[in-house]
Amino acid sequence: MMPEPQQESRRAPAPAAVVDAYLAAIAARDFEGARRWLSDESFTHRSPISSFNSADDFIGDISRIGPILEGIERRRTFVDGRDVCAVVNYVTRMDRREVTPAVHWMTVAGGKIVSIETFFDARGYAKLFDVE
Repeated sequence: MMPEPQQESRRAPAPAAVVDAYLAAIAARDFEGARRWLSDESFTHRSPISSFNSADDFIGDISRIGPILEGIERRRTFVDGRDVCAVVNYVTRMDRREVTPAVHWMTVAGGKIVSIETFFDARGYAKLFDVE
């Protein structure tokens, strides 16, 4: 069982545990649950298609994939101090099943994700959501 992010304790969860809980929430399409693992004060996200300086705005944007998200296949996680690199496959379905590999480089501080930089081939995503 994963610790709750707001839980009072002397020691915050390990960065890998925070990222694991965040990804599990996304995979379950629990975007409200995923939001609890993001910093309220100092959050940034950058990807090939968007940038955010607000956790709420970021979650609002990524929740658009909820209806088509079938799951996340976790391939590998690398940890270096408070930096966690998660290599995953996003499995989606509209008219057919698609698998999109992605890498998330996340930085965790105080038990919360403060930054996410996402790397993936955005050509399919741009077509899907008509992003230019």
